[in-house]
Amino acid sequence: MTLAAAAGLGAAAGVAFAWLWLRLVPWAVHLDFWAAMPLAAREVLGADEARVFFGHYRGLLALVVRYVGRNLGGALLAGLPVLGIMLLAARALPGGEAPFFAAFLVAMMAVFLWPALRRS
Repeated sequence: MTLAAAAGLGAAAGVAFAWLWLRLVPWAVHLDFWAAMPLAAREVLGADEARVFFGHYRGLLALVVRYVGRNLGGALLAGLPVLGIMLLAARALPGGEAPFFAAFLVAMMAVFLWPALRRS
């Protein structure tokens, strides 16, 4: 296997990872989280009583835990096929890790940024 094949596998892994992750954690999840964050933070900082403060803080904590949990779960599930492709590339081409990871990162970022690039 050549370096070009390792780069091709890396690109395929990057596209697969980004596509799967965006299916598990769509952009709307991020938009909803960051839209809710200022209000939740304002409620926490504006509380005068300890009971009200901890009630709002608990809501903020739940919001953050759901967001981070969904992102971690999405990354783990989307990373499983990448792990298989990476192991296949490492076994077939010792020393081809650099082209694999470079192509992986470029392809992954291209898929992640595609909606923003298309709009501009």
